[in-house]
Amino acid sequence: MRYKLFILLLLVSLSACSFQARALTPESLIPVTETESVTAVTTLPSLTETFTPSPASTDTNIPLTVTSIPNTVSSPIPQNPNVHPIHFAPNGTYVDIQDSLRAGESKTYSVDAMGGQVMSISVRQLTEDNWTTIPIKIVGADGTSLCPFYGNRECYFWRGVLPSTQNYFVTFLPEVDVNSIMIRVAINPPGTATQSFLYESHDRTASLSYSDEFAPARFPEAHLQKIAPEFALQFINTKFYVNTNLSEAYLSFSTSSDPSIVASCTQTSANAENENIVGNVNINGISFTQSENNGVAAGNIYQQIFYRAAYQGECYEIMFFTHSGNIGNYPADSGIKEFEHVTLTQKFEAIFSTLVIK
Repeated sequence: MRYKLFILLLLVSLSACSFQARALTPESLIPVTETESVTAVTTLPSLTETFTPSPASTDTNIPLTVTSIPNTVSSPIPQNPNVHPIHFAPNGTYVDIQDSLRAGESKTYSVDAMGGQVMSISVRQLTEDNWTTIPIKIVGADGTSLCPFYGNRECYFWRGVLPSTQNYFVTFLPEVDVNSIMIRVAINPPGTATQSFLYESHDRTASLSYSDEFAPARFPEAHLQKIAPEFALQFINTKFYVNTNLSEAYLSFSTSSDPSIVASCTQTSANAENENIVGNVNINGISFTQSENNGVAAGNIYQQIFYRAAYQGECYEIMFFTHSGNIGNYPADSGIKEFEHVTLTQKFEAIFSTLVIK
């Protein structure tokens, strides 16, 4: 998946706990000994999040009741000056690590987890740098490769069930200098399928919940929205990508008090010339205008669904974005199948349904 190519093609075609701790930095991780623990659950400066575990099920509703969480670390991590171990805080289920990377220099973290647990690894690039992709490699101590997840397809995130109890080594392979990133490592407690997080907007007037199938991300540079995203989530459930034509999927949240934007809030965007209004939907007492935009370029399909509402002097905009390959372009014997459109849309809608605007 090459985002720069996606941006060019698209423009041509269309004219992230209930307790808080400090953010980790590279300095707080280097050097690390067996007796030192990385204890952090934190957020980006604009994020306020809490978590909730949910039992193993296929229910798309996101529960909001906090319960106690067992520890996830199971055994000591061997010392290695080139590997930076991650330890969770007592009862912690995720950690955000702030770091920087240099072009051509790999950096490896290790995390100890139990077989059967669901782990996710994701990277959010902060806004100071030019947008880029950051390939990831994940290998177990026994040599099991989790990422890349099949063939030679590069891996930019991973989420799945861990095959065994051991150390897992997460290596980042930057192609250019990246001065500021946030790495999220989440491990769900044994017996739970997901954990959920609560996001609050910058001005604390809006909030929404999302499961660990999504992770905070920086949306690519081509903005199809009327308003630049305040917050974006990338869909990171690996099984939806393996042997399917799905390339990437995002949900973004935007808001603006600019009078000109508020006045035309529910109209279609000039950034997406094929956008059409298709109806209205009520979310927690507020009516949103729904519109859709679809584009095709060089065998790629781009779909955007927008929801916009003007409320109390603010324009609110939610976008579902999906990029996939044209299934007809894959050889019949490739094993590639159409991704689960309906299920993915339901997961987007589950997040949207939790949006509360005060």
